[in-house]
Amino acid sequence: MAYGDVGGSVTELVITCKTPASGTVSVAKGDAVKLTGAYTVDNATDAEDVVFGQALADADTNGAAIPVKVRGICLFAYTGDAPTVDGEAGILASATDGKVKAPASGNGVGRNLKVDAANTLVHVLL
Repeated sequence: MAYGDVGGSVTELVITCKTPASGTVSVAKGDAVKLTGAYTVDNATDAEDVVFGQALADADTNGAAIPVKVRGICLFAYTGDAPTVDGEAGILASATDGKVKAPASGNGVGRNLKVDAANTLVHVLL
């Protein structure tokens, strides 16, 4: 599978997680998700939460199985200033559910490979 401007093969790791047992669930395919319990993920994030992975399917019910990419290249929608591409910087969750942002300090998680400012997308190697 080729990504970005150059391409090449990429190894991915996808695990099956579940949505929270209670509360509102509104996860969309492509959303950044955080780990909230044992194999439990949610896209309802606060700024600076650690991104666990990317939802690969929509989910809107409690306790539903959902595939999550935890390793590989993820294309995340970001908010705020464009994340930095420097070989060290990564991302953290934003206060907007399912989106990421540049960390206020430190490097965050993953490595940013490309920023598509026109579409507010960042390519991240988790």
